[in-house]
Amino acid sequence: MHKRITLLFPAYVILLGCLAFPAHAAKTDIVVLINGNAVTGEVKALEFGSLRYSTDSMGTVNIDWEDVVTLTSNQDLQLELVDGTRYFGSLLAPDNRFEVRIQTPSGEIIFPAQQIVRITPIETAEKFWQRLDGSFSFGFKTEKSSQLTTSDVSADISYRARQYLVGLKLSSSVTDQPSADILGRTESKARQNIEGNYQRFRPNRWFTDWFSRWERSDEQGISGRSSIGGALGRYIVQTNKNQFSITAGLQGARSSFIGEDESTTEAEGRIEFRYLRRNLVPESSITFTSKIYPLIDDLSQYRAESTLSFKREFIADLFFSLSMDYSYLSDPPSGGANEDYTVTTSLGYSF
Repeated sequence: MHKRITLLFPAYVILLGCLAFPAHAAKTDIVVLINGNAVTGEVKALEFGSLRYSTDSMGTVNIDWEDVVTLTSNQDLQLELVDGTRYFGSLLAPDNRFEVRIQTPSGEIIFPAQQIVRITPIETAEKFWQRLDGSFSFGFKTEKSSQLTTSDVSADISYRARQYLVGLKLSSSVTDQPSADILGRTESKARQNIEGNYQRFRPNRWFTDWFSRWERSDEQGISGRSSIGGALGRYIVQTNKNQFSITAGLQGARSSFIGEDESTTEAEGRIEFRYLRRNLVPESSITFTSKIYPLIDDLSQYRAESTLSFKREFIADLFFSLSMDYSYLSDPPSGGANEDYTVTTSLGYSF
């Protein structure tokens, strides 16, 4: 079973990578840039200071929001401000530079463009898979002296709508090394997880998050752990470059351990801290995530995991990635380690 799961991870990632396709829709929006150029196209999204804009002549381009002087659109759009306030309507031509003028059902509203952190079209001709955002990466390392090989695969894909966000993450790190027995068999150790979540946006930057996860860590003696739960969270910081959120909730987990026949079922707390920073020039991002799972029956027992990752684009849509993962168990199973960590370098593609 473990071997089959290990082999399926690359197939999952390749399937996800095939979901990015170009969109075709009427283009009537107009963006005026700081150099005076006016470009006709279609607003696809604004997030982290990058306006994704589809044109007939150049295809889909990413425009620095700071370079946008005015933006007009007949589309029904959702605009979200730094403080979490949302407005719905079309964009009219403003009287001043670097302002946004939105026609809402209750009237016109004008505010500085830099107060906007997100724009999402409400109605779009794009199909589901054309609105997916994500990335996948591959890494491979081999050592001649020890005959040790390590393969790493990861993927992160999301779909954002007006009121919710759906995400899927995959990660697999498998190390193979010849064992010391006379048969010359290969010993494999794996650290893998797959996680899906549904996040529902609430007023004033609050959100609810529902999630499910499967994971495996041979180093810690965990042959499989499945969990499902929910949490309440809030975006504490939300700007065009930074995002910081905190969530707290509960989950149920069922774990099986290497060398043991019985499984355990437990109720756990779940506290998550997440920070993300993105830059456009050069295109790069830093993400730090830390999760703590205290055992409800005995709060002195807990497990924790943290991930720090850095990505930098070196060719359009191709990036270099450095990731460090750490996990801790306060009470590991017999023969398992308290700690496990991986450091991964890889090349990837974003869409």
